[in-house]
Amino acid sequence: MDTGMIIIVAVAVTFILFFILSYNKMKKQEVNVENAFSDLDAFLMKRVDELDNLVQTARVATDKEMEVLKDVTALRAGVMNAPNMNKKIKAHNTLQQEMPNIMMNMESYPEIQFNENYLHIQRSINNIEEQIQAARRNFNSHTGKYNQLISTFPRNLIAGAFGFKKKPMFETPPEKRENVDMKALFDR
Repeated sequence: MDTGMIIIVAVAVTFILFFILSYNKMKKQEVNVENAFSDLDAFLMKRVDELDNLVQTARVATDKEMEVLKDVTALRAGVMNAPNMNKKIKAHNTLQQEMPNIMMNMESYPEIQFNENYLHIQRSINNIEEQIQAARRNFNSHTGKYNQLISTFPRNLIAGAFGFKKKPMFETPPEKRENVDMKALFDR
């Protein structure tokens, strides 16, 4: 075998190995994103279940309180009926956006607050919110790594050939990035 042929074979083998290793790395990262979303989804569903428990606990509420319960029920239905990852992320972002209002409304009704189950559920929801934040950070970390991996040359060519697509991330709504107007909160 002459030197030219050895070089051609070595380059071909190197290219094939790079191709295989890149594909496997992208697939592994895609699985990491799916696993992180599954973990996050479990916490999100736990929150939805606790909101359902809250609704059940507060069924004896007054008309004004029922308005809050209807809002919670509508948000819960949006999450439960989301058919895919993109819609679930959008529904959970909407729910996340409304959580401060829900928590504030929960604190506004002393009649319910004295109910031990209600207080337990309120603490549980606060705990779940912390777990969701950690799971969102983990999901976004894996998603960012995956999106970067499939977007950079030359792996973007391999990703395109095998149908790897960018994954959506959980994002903070623009109004949540602004400073909190405490005066407006107290004027409600």
